[in-house]
Amino acid sequence: MIWQDFLTEVILQTVLITFFVLSMIMVLEYINVFSMGHVNDFMQKHTSFQIIVAAVLGLLPGCVGSFTAVSLYTHNVIGFGALMSNLIATTGDEAFFMVSLMPEKAFIIFLILLVLSVTVGYIINFIAKKYTVPCGNQIHFMLHKHVEAELGVRGNLKDNFRHVSYKRLIIIGAILIFIVMTFLGFFEEEEHHDESALSALSITFLVLSLVSLFVIVTVPNHFLEDHIWHHVIGKHFKKISIWTFVALLAIFVLTNIVDINSFVTESNQNHLKIIFLLTAILIGLIPQSGPHLIFITLYCTNPGMFPFGALLANCIVQDGHGAIPLFAESKKEFFIVKGIKVLIAFVLGLILIYQ
Repeated sequence: MIWQDFLTEVILQTVLITFFVLSMIMVLEYINVFSMGHVNDFMQKHTSFQIIVAAVLGLLPGCVGSFTAVSLYTHNVIGFGALMSNLIATTGDEAFFMVSLMPEKAFIIFLILLVLSVTVGYIINFIAKKYTVPCGNQIHFMLHKHVEAELGVRGNLKDNFRHVSYKRLIIIGAILIFIVMTFLGFFEEEEHHDESALSALSITFLVLSLVSLFVIVTVPNHFLEDHIWHHVIGKHFKKISIWTFVALLAIFVLTNIVDINSFVTESNQNHLKIIFLLTAILIGLIPQSGPHLIFITLYCTNPGMFPFGALLANCIVQDGHGAIPLFAESKKEFFIVKGIKVLIAFVLGLILIYQ
């Protein structure tokens, strides 16, 4: 049983996160070249627009919105304020459960997170607008204007496959395997395994897979070589896949050693609101969807005992799997984000539980 859990919680999640992030970078590369850099330039110049878009992406249930924001941030399309806005607004897969178990409270939480995320984003941009340091190794989307103006992103299908390169075949094969795995339900949550219809998350991944397949099939060899093989795969694949695996493996070991449910339940026996708050923040540090569900359950079953402030604090600190690609790209930014979120969650949670 533990090997089955290891397969689903570590191996398959590593494949899923790595594929999604690389596909997003690939699509963003395509858009950048197609627009000759105008889309990226627009996003970089309009920081207010960045923050609002990032917050809305964060509010989307699941981790897709955060994966997208992290991909944009690690390529310097959006700034640190927008990244913070996104990761404060997101609650990962827990958003689905809150909407189904407590829709009215969920709306209030999402509204608070939206206002808080946008406010924090603006404050960070105001304070550090001239000193914001790009993430990681300052990797930008590459644009070879003298070549792109001539070749663009539209290749000739006959030329692409008359003497097809092994690199194009490898990427096409990987995408097709992912599509088949998605159709077979490998990436579905347990509650969807017995259902015939695909979940919204799987449909999202299928759409992204088809878009990625379109890109790989249609782009000229120059784009495939320089932008996809050397940049997306060469610079990102190894780092994202290895560190995502390491992070998920550490979380898997931790959650199998520590009984989080018992830990929280024993803390609740102290009847001290501050214990609830600190526990919610501590568990919120885990970059995974799942452990945070206990706080939603506790609040729904014991609304008079478990404080709303502790639940909100957990929602602020946690970000599902959304921040794992950030950890893979830059450990420094990951811990800075978590530190800021812990501080905000503690102050706001303390105010709410003792009001």
